[in-house]
Amino acid sequence: MQESKISYLDTVDELNSYLNKNLNKDTSIIFVDSNVKSKYEFDENYNIHEVLVNEETKNITTVEKIWEIMHSNSATRSTNVICIGGGVLSDVVGFATSTYKRGANLILVPTSLLAMVDASHGGKNGVNNNYGKNQIGTFYLPSEVLVCVEFLKSLNKEDINTGLIEAIKAGFIGNKKILDLVYGDDTIYFDKGLIQLAIDVKTKITKEDLKESDKRMYLNFGHTIGHLIESDSNYQISHGQAVGIGILIALEISEKEYNLDQSYKKNYMTFLNNSSLKSHYKFQKSRSELMTILSNDKKVNNSKINFVLLEEIEKPVLKEVDIEQAMELILDE
Repeated sequence: MQESKISYLDTVDELNSYLNKNLNKDTSIIFVDSNVKSKYEFDENYNIHEVLVNEETKNITTVEKIWEIMHSNSATRSTNVICIGGGVLSDVVGFATSTYKRGANLILVPTSLLAMVDASHGGKNGVNNNYGKNQIGTFYLPSEVLVCVEFLKSLNKEDINTGLIEAIKAGFIGNKKILDLVYGDDTIYFDKGLIQLAIDVKTKITKEDLKESDKRMYLNFGHTIGHLIESDSNYQISHGQAVGIGILIALEISEKEYNLDQSYKKNYMTFLNNSSLKSHYKFQKSRSELMTILSNDKKVNNSKINFVLLEEIEKPVLKEVDIEQAMELILDE
């Protein structure tokens, strides 16, 4: 399977130098988050286009605008499409790139911690619509991911902590050392070593199962519940916050189903409290409405869904339940 080349850089100056050394300006288009563009300087000799996107505008209308820019700049399959931004922008630009002339050369430069450790890896791209979150999408690996840690300096504490949620997820399902690092040092997110450990967990899994037919489902630990919370809140609860609560509920279910040591939940709860992250969510919609939302989850097959739980740290397990059972597990917590 094709793999993305991953490079680790310290500063934006290093990033600019890397791009200048390795890419032809005449055959490259850069899409950059407007908020990032206002804080950092990029080589203006590149063909740069600012994009402001959020969960509400992460849709086909925004994709069409990106397609139009590609077309007006005579982009071809060999054009380098460089995305500098967080997970939402990389989802949209990745989807647009994967479908434009059946695929141009995608290069991702994640600027949030969540995107660095998770969203930029594994080739998932998608947009939201009336059917739900990321219901329309593709699997399309970037040729390169450039991880530049200087971008983390401009993030607020909540963005850092919600990004750490994805690193913690990687720790639970694949490498306990990540948990020890995150719980032991509240500035560890600046360490490229931690970021690489989290990336390694994801890329090892996606290398074996790109299309999410088996082991890749482990990466959904906390996400099935998290996505339900996002939808129920009309996306007023951020992805990181929602997944953080989803992980806590998954740990509680794992205690009941597999006798998972309660210390794992206790330590994780301490992290949430110390980070001022939510540990509880009260659903607003009715049970039947929530069941409808869950029924439309991409992971549902024959009215059954796989919950990712833990038998032990680094030992995730898929528990297949029907939608009714899933709601009982979620709402009982």
